[in-house]
Amino acid sequence: MSTDLHTFMDRNEHLTGDDRMDRVHEEFHLLLLALRAAPADQAATALLDLITHTRDHFAQEDTWMRDLDYPIRDCHIQEHAEVLASLVQVHERLCQNDHRALPRLIHALEDWFPGHVQHLDSALAQWMVRRQWNAQPIMLRRNAASPTP
Repeated sequence: MSTDLHTFMDRNEHLTGDDRMDRVHEEFHLLLLALRAAPADQAATALLDLITHTRDHFAQEDTWMRDLDYPIRDCHIQEHAEVLASLVQVHERLCQNDHRALPRLIHALEDWFPGHVQHLDSALAQWMVRRQWNAQPIMLRRNAASPTP
């Protein structure tokens, strides 16, 4: 696992202020870990689990963006479509017993996920809270690495 993704999750930097979104992000992370750890003969199944989760995850966010008339939804929805298409393409290769693209896919997802959450999903969460409550989401995080004076 990428150190950056591990740190990102451990420090709760994946939290957006929307519990539904945050739970789904944690599930995505666990499925990505399972895919990384899967033996070659189980990789296609592990990737299919990730695809199923991701398809539902992205569909829910896409629906929120459309229903709430989110102003920058087009690029966010397009990014979802591109990531999902990549997952499906690698799954097709795995089903043909071609595992060469899988390590690159895992690495790409580990690199992509933190930025997507921090920039696109966090902005969406703020929009959702603003539209529903006319407020900003608040996240309380512990600083696990605080030095003592």
